[in-house]
Amino acid sequence: MRAKSVPDRIRVAMLTQRYIPFTGGAEKQLSAVLQRLPDLGIDATVITRRHDDSPPYSLVNGIPVHRIDVHGPRVIASLSYTAQALRLLRRFGPDVVHAHELLSPTTTAIAYKVMCGTAVAAKVLRGGSLGDIAVLEGSRIGRLRLSRLLQRVDAFSVISGEIDAELADHGVPSERRRFIPNGVDLARFHPVEPDRKIHIRAGLGLPDSPIAMFAGRLEREKRIDRLVALWPHVRSVIPAATLVVAGTGSLAHALAAARTEGIILAGAQADLCAWYAAADVFVLPSEAEGLSNAMLEALATGLPCVATKVGAAPELLSQGLGCLVDVDDDSGLVSALIATLQGLPSYSAQHARDVVVSNYSIEVTASRLAQLYRELAYVKKNRNTAIKFR
Repeated sequence: MRAKSVPDRIRVAMLTQRYIPFTGGAEKQLSAVLQRLPDLGIDATVITRRHDDSPPYSLVNGIPVHRIDVHGPRVIASLSYTAQALRLLRRFGPDVVHAHELLSPTTTAIAYKVMCGTAVAAKVLRGGSLGDIAVLEGSRIGRLRLSRLLQRVDAFSVISGEIDAELADHGVPSERRRFIPNGVDLARFHPVEPDRKIHIRAGLGLPDSPIAMFAGRLEREKRIDRLVALWPHVRSVIPAATLVVAGTGSLAHALAAARTEGIILAGAQADLCAWYAAADVFVLPSEAEGLSNAMLEALATGLPCVATKVGAAPELLSQGLGCLVDVDDDSGLVSALIATLQGLPSYSAQHARDVVVSNYSIEVTASRLAQLYRELAYVKKNRNTAIKFR
């Protein structure tokens, strides 16, 4: 029997725990990719959990988004998510299911694969001690679940060397690990001239003095509370230094109550372009990461970065784009911030931009995903043919 060809347009269902209106890095990355997929022949829909009063169904930038109500204990909520998502998948009839996280989304995708033979891609959102694999390895049932998921996923879209190594260590062969890092919109994030930087600072109400910036969720895993506690040590050497903290989360109240001198809490910002342009250094002291979208945006703007050795940071910053420190090295973090704010002698904003342009464009990311979906759709079509005519 001759192999079936892939249709001109591919239908892809995105399974995720959260989506817009949440604006974390994973949500913003998926949204940016989704806006580019239609021009590449990919018709996508999003199936996610409903966490607020958002409607059960809406179009977000032209993309259908289904939000599932789940309630009760974690196990019951996960089962409810899977059952309702399976009904939506049957209605949509995707050629490929792309699960964003190894927990409920990938479990649901595999269940649909068993039912319909549809190919599954999975994205591990982060690695390390707080990553998807580590969470599943924390219990006997989780380890069994992980083993089955790793065997049945057709392809992993890998965003960092750390995650790639974890998958390899668990026996996932290289042909099922596809390096597709997060991407950044290079038209929006770009370096600015020094006189323009002064003007932007004035418009944001920021001082014309050395500025470090953090952008992300204000949660303990980001260690933003530790960065705030260490900031007086930076100012003891650079008295005029200012730390801008952009984002919101469970620590927002405590950070505001601390009233630390030289720190500006900017809150949630829909558009960070001007804030990056106003800064001199980007800092990310996280305990765990995948591939930080905020770091990519900062690098595209030409900023040097100070970050902990987690996620994709070592791959990025080892190319002369900033300083790496160990997670628990407080003195190293302070020293790196001081050195970077005082100006790294060998740092080149243009080099940072060139690295991002070469490897981390959102257009390249979308193109690589579209190619992966076409390959998986081909596998699905021919797998179903083989089943039918066996």
